[in-house]
Amino acid sequence: MAEYTVVVTDHDFDDLSIEREVLDGVADVTALADDVGGAPDEKAVRDALREADGVLNLRYDLDAADIEAAGDCRIVARYGVGVDNVDLEAATDRGIYVTNVPDYCLEEVATHAVTLLLGLLRGLPQYQRSIAAGGWDREAAPPMHRLSTLTAGIVGFGAIGRTVAERLVPMVDEVVASDPFVGDDEMAGHGVEKVPFEALLARSDAVTVHSPLTDGTRGLFDADAFDRMREGAVLVNVARGAIVDTEDLHAALEAGEVAGAGLDVFPEEPPASDQPLRDHPHVLVTPHVAWYSEESNAERRRRAAEAVRTVLTGEEPEHVVNERGQV
Repeated sequence: MAEYTVVVTDHDFDDLSIEREVLDGVADVTALADDVGGAPDEKAVRDALREADGVLNLRYDLDAADIEAAGDCRIVARYGVGVDNVDLEAATDRGIYVTNVPDYCLEEVATHAVTLLLGLLRGLPQYQRSIAAGGWDREAAPPMHRLSTLTAGIVGFGAIGRTVAERLVPMVDEVVASDPFVGDDEMAGHGVEKVPFEALLARSDAVTVHSPLTDGTRGLFDADAFDRMREGAVLVNVARGAIVDTEDLHAALEAGEVAGAGLDVFPEEPPASDQPLRDHPHVLVTPHVAWYSEESNAERRRRAAEAVRTVLTGEEPEHVVNERGQV
């Protein structure tokens, strides 16, 4: 039996072979949900966390009470980029590292975002629906313009936003971006003009979202933002669902304020069966798969497990997202 115990709160993998291989000889790996994609109940999580030296976490919300229960835990490692489902303040107070894997799917997310953007600009939702209904009509989609005449706007210019820019700069007339934490010169080095958020909305024919979910970005795309968007513009969100107010987006689509939307994420997932954006004629929807490839899936698992191993063997992990307190 290994010296330490690592708890996997939830996962959607066929098995935990990668985690067990990385942690072999250091920790026993325990999954709280035996079925793929299963979710444990609150009591099962709390009971397991009391024995945990490390935690691997996918989507389960680890709140302050969960963190409090994890008395001996040294690290919570997220299988992904966002950490909005972990109470960072509680973890910091307990001296627990919280880590993520910020760059495991740059290629995949950028490719997916540009795919949705191009599909919208080329009228794919409308053409597909028309042909499926028996039509063969060039005018089923709105009038189109050459990609090389258009302006693309990137909201959030972190690693993924930069990777999207690398793909868009050669394709469109200009790329503008909004990010309060990235300077003009850094954006210019990627061929991108930094502009305020409001100016980006007014200038962009296509807007793609790559911001983290924070108090400042929650509901960033609301009725006011849609009203400010350029006529005929489209919106792509592959970041976090709650950045976009889906009720306001639906109203903007119905009013013609927004010409189309590509959504890989929703505030609640899966969205309700009666969520009108699931089957809207001007919307492309994918089931939170922008991150996915076989390679990226293996990488996020391996690197999250490596972060846990690093901490349990007495070293400092990479990609710590909280101000860790004293153990």
